[in-house]
Amino acid sequence: MHLQVTKPLTLSNPGKLEYEELWTEVRHGDKDALARLFCLNYSLLFNYGYKIIANEALVKDCIQDLFLIIWRRHEHLNDAYSVKAYLIQSLRRLLLKDLSKQENRSERNEVFMYRAFENIYNVEELMIHFEVEVEQKQKLKEAIQSLNNREREAIFLKFYGGASNQEIAQIMNINIQSVYNHISKALNNLKAFINFV
Repeated sequence: MHLQVTKPLTLSNPGKLEYEELWTEVRHGDKDALARLFCLNYSLLFNYGYKIIANEALVKDCIQDLFLIIWRRHEHLNDAYSVKAYLIQSLRRLLLKDLSKQENRSERNEVFMYRAFENIYNVEELMIHFEVEVEQKQKLKEAIQSLNNREREAIFLKFYGGASNQEIAQIMNINIQSVYNHISKALNNLKAFINFV
């Protein structure tokens, strides 16, 4: 299936309500709604997927597979608490499934956590977020490396992916208190590391 859009798209930053409306339309067989969901989420899904498997072609294929699966199952889809979280979590499952073909289960989990979030942000993205000076780049890079993998993943989803804490909990398969803990600890560590007050 190749996604084509027959209605004009406005690529605004959609709210939860718009995502829910698009999801309902997809469930009722609207290909344009599926194409809009694809366009609105492609960049986020690609960037997230590339953190898991640094293979551009494979990530693109998995994103296409995800939307193909959604289309094939559209009549059987349930309401999603968060469409964005559902898409990220589903892509994560597809990519991990691919990793499992290459490695046994215990190796896969270790490799995933090491590869996925070893270099989660490039320095420039965090520089913009924290508005630090150019001479602090090295400190910031060291600060990011000081975070554990779960903290890096939570920070990525929160600040790059724009996910809510509830969405992060769903994606990472942890409770919401753990999300608060990971983000709070990561931010405190980053601030302390780069001498923020």
